[in-house]
Amino acid sequence: MLQITDEMRKELNQLRDRIYGDLTALAFMSKSGGGKLHWYYVSGSRSNRYRLISFKVGHGIAGLAVRLGRTVTVNALLPGSIRLRQECALMLAEQLHSAIAIPFSSTGNLPNGVLLLGNRDVRTFTDSEVAEATRVAQRLGELCTHPPTS
Repeated sequence: MLQITDEMRKELNQLRDRIYGDLTALAFMSKSGGGKLHWYYVSGSRSNRYRLISFKVGHGIAGLAVRLGRTVTVNALLPGSIRLRQECALMLAEQLHSAIAIPFSSTGNLPNGVLLLGNRDVRTFTDSEVAEATRVAQRLGELCTHPPTS
C-alpha cells in the first residue's frame, strides 16, 4: 500500500490553493494488479467516500489519462466530457463539474498513478495551471519512488 507522506500532502494542498481548485486527489495502481487504481489522498473532499472508490485503467477521466499517458480535461464546454464525468465516481461523489487528470510514473515506465484537479463549478484550466499541475504530478511520481526517511 502506498504510504502518503507529509510532503505529498503538502504538494497537493499547495497546488489546490495555487490554482484555486476545490479538490486535488492522488490515485495509484494497486500492487495486486488487475489494472485497478485507488484514491489514496484527497485534499478538499467533502467526505471520506474516496477511500472506497477504485477504477480501472481506461475508465473515467483518471483512468483514461493513465491509459493514454497524457493529460485529460473535462468541463461542460468540451464534447464527450459528460460521459467521462459520469464514469468517474470521485467526480460524482464530490460534485465536480470541471477537472484535469495528469498521469505520472514512479518507475519511469508506463504511468502507474494519476493526479486529479477538480472544481465544483464549470471552468477552464489555463495552460500555466496545467503546467504547474504537471510539475506537481512529476514530483509526486518521484516521491512515490523515493519516499523521504523522516
